[in-house]
Amino acid sequence: MLAEKQVELEETGGALAPTSDQDLAWAKENLRWSNEQPLSDLANVLRVLERHPEFKGRYIYNETLNKVLDKGALMLEWRISECCAVIQERFIPEIAENTVNNALVICANRNGTRK
Repeated sequence: MLAEKQVELEETGGALAPTSDQDLAWAKENLRWSNEQPLSDLANVLRVLERHPEFKGRYIYNETLNKVLDKGALMLEWRISECCAVIQERFIPEIAENTVNNALVICANRNGTRK
């Protein structure tokens, strides 16, 4: 597995590309690109969270806790880091965790709130 990732790094000039043909096809159809790389911005993370079947509708905002919920589970710091790692590995290699966190809050508010 490590050797495969090394080859990917060399082939993409240091940035990991989407990890599967399905992810790449989805990313090509749904994300904004520049110079053969997905843009590392809030809009692209929102596209992943709001359009991809694995993420769509998962997140809501809890006004009482002032936190995002993932299928009812509180999004603690480690869950946000995990979500960021998945997005980095599969869709947007250079995205910052803070950008993913901001996108989670926006997406959750758009999906609805719970008190």
